[in-house]
Amino acid sequence: MSVIPLLNRTLPLRPLSLCLLSLASPACWSQNVPHYVGGSLGYTQVSNLYRESANGNDDTVISTGLLAGADQRLGRQHVTVDASLQNNRYSRDTSLNNQSYSLRSALDWQTIGNLSGTLSATSSRALADFNIGGIAPIRKKNTQRDDTYAAVARIGVLTRYTVELGYSQTRRSFSAAEYERLAFDADTTSLGVYATPGANIRLGVTARQQNGHSPNYAQRFAIDPVTQQVVVVTVANDSSRRDLDLTASWSSGQPLTGSVRLSRSRTKNSLPGVADFSGTTGAISLNWQASAKLALQAQLSRDTGQSTQVRASDVNQRFWSSQLSASYSITSAVALTSSAGYLHSTTQTVDLVTAPGYDNTRTYALGVRWAYSQSLSVGCQYTRNNRDSSTGFLSYKAASTGCVAQVLVL
Repeated sequence: MSVIPLLNRTLPLRPLSLCLLSLASPACWSQNVPHYVGGSLGYTQVSNLYRESANGNDDTVISTGLLAGADQRLGRQHVTVDASLQNNRYSRDTSLNNQSYSLRSALDWQTIGNLSGTLSATSSRALADFNIGGIAPIRKKNTQRDDTYAAVARIGVLTRYTVELGYSQTRRSFSAAEYERLAFDADTTSLGVYATPGANIRLGVTARQQNGHSPNYAQRFAIDPVTQQVVVVTVANDSSRRDLDLTASWSSGQPLTGSVRLSRSRTKNSLPGVADFSGTTGAISLNWQASAKLALQAQLSRDTGQSTQVRASDVNQRFWSSQLSASYSITSAVALTSSAGYLHSTTQTVDLVTAPGYDNTRTYALGVRWAYSQSLSVGCQYTRNNRDSSTGFLSYKAASTGCVAQVLVL
């Protein structure tokens, strides 16, 4: 499958998402643990909660969670499950109180011959950003749900050549009516051929087809005849994207590993007012183990809305994303983490008015983790978000500081 790095956009509204910097989530370091159950307690201070350009609206969030997971080998098969359920309570705006969850599961299967594959499912629910972009910020509870199901089958396990067939289904929905126009469904199929000319390099050619559906794509403004208010008229939009990927991944052993994708992409939309796309997209990821204690990672990608997790519904946008991250082990139990990310997007329309638009978001994060053992860990993180947009009310500055402690029974 093609490699599409994602920008690490830390969401302060999800205070237990500290695993983004590998701080304290069991999914970050519980691999090879047969099973675990546990609990977590988190505290987060958020500035500019609603992500508004001028108004200050700070709040604090206390989150309690239940955690469970398993990592089991059953003969040739390998099953992994990680689940969490969080209860989030806001001290000021109690209307935002919510229950969030995340579930990741996978089955790696293999037959006696050269046939193998993976079945996976992920599901999550949490408060969405109040200012995603493209829509005026709202001040009410808005739950975002994401579900992804994927299957990959491959022929050739111990051979030099491998053929892979893949399928994935993605669904995104929102509870707030104002965000219905960002709901998005997509089904993707792929067929790839991979070669391993040497022990440390893998080359591939993959054809991908993605069919997307936006049930409420914003098309134009209108006057409601009853209320005489300006409303947004939404119409279903179907998109079709085809990619031809050239991929390569390499490992010189430590310290340097990496992967690259270069794609020829073409997208068509059913609505005449939505711009089609034909051009080059791609991504590169590098990992450098600079020393026994210091690890560095760099990511860069260029893509369109359909293949960008940040704004999958924005079929009219182009994205550049980059990220640098580092981790340093002070001791065997204490580690520092940091990251800096930049997201630049351009669009053909701004609030349904034909005009070029831009959106630049910068994210900085600094964290520390103390792992007393696999059963007990504490992590803290500071995050800063700055956005500059051609639409004034979409620009903002915000920060969050949070800590989470968790105890597991292994």
